[in-house]
Amino acid sequence: MTNRIFLIHGYVEDPTIFDKLVPLLPSTDYVPINLADEFMRWKPAGRIDVRLLAQYLIDYYGITSHNVVIGHSLGGWVAINIKQLSGAAAIQLASFTDQAKIKFPIHNLTVIKFLVNSGITQSQTVNRVLKKLYPFPESRDLYNHLLDSLMQMSRLYVWQQLQALFAPVPKLMVQPDLRVHARHDSIVAPPDETFVEVPGDHFGLVFYPELVAKPIRALLSDRT
Repeated sequence: MTNRIFLIHGYVEDPTIFDKLVPLLPSTDYVPINLADEFMRWKPAGRIDVRLLAQYLIDYYGITSHNVVIGHSLGGWVAINIKQLSGAAAIQLASFTDQAKIKFPIHNLTVIKFLVNSGITQSQTVNRVLKKLYPFPESRDLYNHLLDSLMQMSRLYVWQQLQALFAPVPKLMVQPDLRVHARHDSIVAPPDETFVEVPGDHFGLVFYPELVAKPIRALLSDRT
């Protein structure tokens, strides 16, 4: 199928993150990807990285250069790696092509694995501290909901997501077809490359969906 648009959510999110955006986009065959379901189906053995995840999704869904992948945050990182491997168009929302743009104090996977396995990552103490430190009243309820969702996830799934975020992969040889980002994003720093700026924070697709949808519609129109 040539008109499919895949939707890939971010870390500790699920496909509902796109609920306000999709109705504003052209009517076509949207395929929401739930990473929790994908990892359960895939059952990767040993360490993984985003390139391996991208290849699994390409193989499972038959993604080709005729398709479009829209990804939010981690999902955008997956999207650009899908483009690297398949030639599909990649639209990044609040995402990155350089892992250094992730505003997380620790990028070392050995340390991250220890934190996950020890339970610190999903502790009530860390949950409360992160909620207290979050700077944006507009999206605080959503952010708090995602932190509470994290508490219910298996340690394995949390570790799989974090590997997709931080494990090193070969250098990208492609760039996204569209970057949409808020300058005040406190989770992923804005790209150094040209991007469409939207108001708000990391969750512009929820709170400013029309402004996020506008450049996506223009890009999709150019592809038809």
